[in-house]
Amino acid sequence: MRLWDHLYMGQNADRARAKILKGLREGSLLPDTYVITLPENGNHIFDICPVSLLARRERRGEKLLILGLARGYHEAQEVTGRMVDDMYRETGAFDWKAYMNRLSGK
Repeated sequence: MRLWDHLYMGQNADRARAKILKGLREGSLLPDTYVITLPENGNHIFDICPVSLLARRERRGEKLLILGLARGYHEAQEVTGRMVDDMYRETGAFDWKAYMNRLSGK
């Protein structure tokens, strides 16, 4: 699991940033904490996943890039909306990988 250099955070998640990041590194459950990742299938822009499911996904050998963190599902939806708005403003399309490349300077 990796955290994106331009990680998006919800307001409540940002208040508990140190606790959440430590919990992710240590594999804690972190109830009511959600990660936003690239989709498992090509039909979505993002996946919103509770941290409690991360261990299961990681056991299957998946290399996750965490793009955003939120406390509560409602906050995860807000963060995802902000991510989509930023992406569309920057690229004029719904192409997250192009947005990531622009931010990385590629």
